[in-house]
Amino acid sequence: MMIDESPDSIAIIDVREPWEYASDTGHVIGSRLIPMNEIPENLDELRELSASRKLGIICNSGQRSYYTAAFLKQNGINNVFNIDGGIIQWILSGLEVEYGSGADGK
Repeated sequence: MMIDESPDSIAIIDVREPWEYASDTGHVIGSRLIPMNEIPENLDELRELSASRKLGIICNSGQRSYYTAAFLKQNGINNVFNIDGGIIQWILSGLEVEYGSGADGK
């Protein structure tokens, strides 16, 4: 699913590793980094965030984000979707990215 809604109604969760998030590939502007292996310990925070916004899950190519979105749905977080093709497809679609680890690592 590609994003065709207001950016304010969606929170982008990047499930790549910190080194990938900060790499030359870049990351979605305003995205929040939560590596895939840290998703289980952040379920309460994600549940709360999903009450007011859709969660768009992104990784490098779409595989980790697919499994993460499925895991979240299995855990009762249904306001979530996988960003097909990951950051690679995001960039190929001409959408903007930013570089670095982010001011607060999120």
